[in-house]
Amino acid sequence: MSIVERALEKNRTTKVGGISRPERKAEADRSLVRTESAAAIASEQRILATAMTLDRDHCRDRRLLVEGDQDNDGAAVAAYRMLRTRLLHRARTSGWTTIAVTSAGPNDGKTLTALNLAFSMAREKSREIILLDMDMRNPSVCRTLGVQPVRQLRDYLERSSNTKDIFFSVGRENLYIAGSTVPTEHASELLSSPRFDELIADLKRGTVNPIVLIDLPPVLVTDDALVVAPKIDAFLVVASEGQTNRADVHRALELLGEFPIAGVVLNRAVDTAPGYDYGYDTSEAKGGR
Repeated sequence: MSIVERALEKNRTTKVGGISRPERKAEADRSLVRTESAAAIASEQRILATAMTLDRDHCRDRRLLVEGDQDNDGAAVAAYRMLRTRLLHRARTSGWTTIAVTSAGPNDGKTLTALNLAFSMAREKSREIILLDMDMRNPSVCRTLGVQPVRQLRDYLERSSNTKDIFFSVGRENLYIAGSTVPTEHASELLSSPRFDELIADLKRGTVNPIVLIDLPPVLVTDDALVVAPKIDAFLVVASEGQTNRADVHRALELLGEFPIAGVVLNRAVDTAPGYDYGYDTSEAKGGR
């Protein structure tokens, strides 16, 4: 063997960092296989959503701020944009992923707030937004949108469906919605089951930079919000001017006192601008984990 051949052979078998070149190539091949496997797993876990078409007149009648509707109230759009910005800032600084939207009592506009907030958040394409209707005794998200889901969210919680079957979209690729149209009387049992935890875990694995909004029943009506409270990151409490009793709001906040409060939304406020507006207050925010 010539000097040149011996040098080339030595170079081929020289160890770099304690690993020979053939070993390094084999490890690189194994790493590529692992990367491709991880990508395949992530692809399998991605959320699939059935596309739904919304009735624009129906949405306007229910004050839904659907993107592309030229008749939207500009003041309301701006108000939700402000709410979105402040809430996302708090989510980033606090590490929140799951935020429940609730109220003290019924008819305060929590479902409308959750929907319009989800629409507004989905306009930031860097995030994927999931809205879950967990007000299972009185499911309102699908009814407000005017759609019929292919599969009910409660089917998943009752283990008769899987994650990929229950979601639908309404014009935004990064917005996923799941809900029911049929009420259930054993909501507390479903929400306290491990199946709810599995759903949240699946959503975190199958989405990019997610925010999960959860529409929950009023705090003073059922115990569902308290059942879910240990499983989520924070609450957004909706009150309605001229509708919500101040004492009820304080009582609801006291019941949620040991859990983080993202803020209080004052719906139908009239002291900011005419029409459909609200205020957002974090002065009541307390608690933490």
